[in-house]
Amino acid sequence: MDFAASITTAPGREGEAVPTEGLVIRHHRTGAAEVDLAVPSGGHLLHLAMAACVFNDLHGAAAAAGITLGRVQVRADGGFDEALTRSTGISLDVEAEGAAPEEDLERLVRDVVGKAVILRIVGASTGVRLASVVVRTTPGGA
Repeated sequence: MDFAASITTAPGREGEAVPTEGLVIRHHRTGAAEVDLAVPSGGHLLHLAMAACVFNDLHGAAAAAGITLGRVQVRADGGFDEALTRSTGISLDVEAEGAAPEEDLERLVRDVVGKAVILRIVGASTGVRLASVVVRTTPGGA
């Protein structure tokens, strides 16, 4: 997989450049989010769109469920065939910390990934799979 991109919660760091090749941007749900992609190519931006869709939806779904999230990171990775005419598939890795039991956090992540609009649209033409889910309960969440 050659075109990785991620978006991570970065509270209080709006507009600040980060040591990786990323950038902290204003985010409507978290205040700030760190965007990290090695090169701003079309492939990287496609995968960033996938990651951002899950990131945004996860924060919205958590708020609706009364779950306070801490650090969240969504990473999307994938590649393209040699002719650059087809995706070889996209995998997502999601890490989420929140004030809820781990099984509730994992269910939330899996539900969001299953319903995310951009994932369904892109998934109609290539494989999109949830490669890993890592959840942690933060204090007061168990």
